[in-house]
Amino acid sequence: MTYRLLIEESGSASRLNTLFYIIALSMLMIFLFRAAVSYGHYKGSIFQHVYDNYLFDYFYKLNIMQDVSRSSLVKKLIGNHRITYASITNKEGKLVSQIMTLIHARGILSIAYLNTSGKVSGNLSGDWLIRRTEDGKEKRFKIDNPAVYLKEYITHLSDTLEGKKVDTAIALNDTCDISDIHVDFKVVHYSEIPELIKNTDCGYGLNDAQIEEIYEKLGGRKH
Repeated sequence: MTYRLLIEESGSASRLNTLFYIIALSMLMIFLFRAAVSYGHYKGSIFQHVYDNYLFDYFYKLNIMQDVSRSSLVKKLIGNHRITYASITNKEGKLVSQIMTLIHARGILSIAYLNTSGKVSGNLSGDWLIRRTEDGKEKRFKIDNPAVYLKEYITHLSDTLEGKKVDTAIALNDTCDISDIHVDFKVVHYSEIPELIKNTDCGYGLNDAQIEEIYEKLGGRKH
């Protein structure tokens, strides 16, 4: 009787273990499938040069933890930090600029980033022009000036941060020719962002508590 009961308990535990492994494997397969589908959004983007790797430093944090405010790569470069992202829209609700702001021990860095290709021309005022060859023909596209929106964002940011200096830059995809962009901000390719982050210094220091305070002021989630 006791022997039979032990066998039944053992069989029940075995079935539970098998069920657990099936569920865990299914969840892993779903996770990997979603990661594979989303990889196109990451490849060649600014995120590839801000986060240490796709699967765990970016995708897992974005989709599972829902918090990409810390990066393993950035931590290696400058230590403790927080990252926020802002999407800027015009009066018609059209997305005109995306800005990443990095808060760290040596200050604050805001980068307006633009994921496109071709030769980009522009200055501090007016629309920017993109020229690229498609099907053997040169095509031209006008886009909203990211420098204008970055300047407005920095003015708002400076007011929020009680006048603290903010380093700025505009970053474009590595496939872009940026030689004809003439603005007061640094203009870099995505691949140059780690070096930009490493060398940024606003001339003042922020401790861990101040980094968290500024992060929350910029809309970051309180932890």
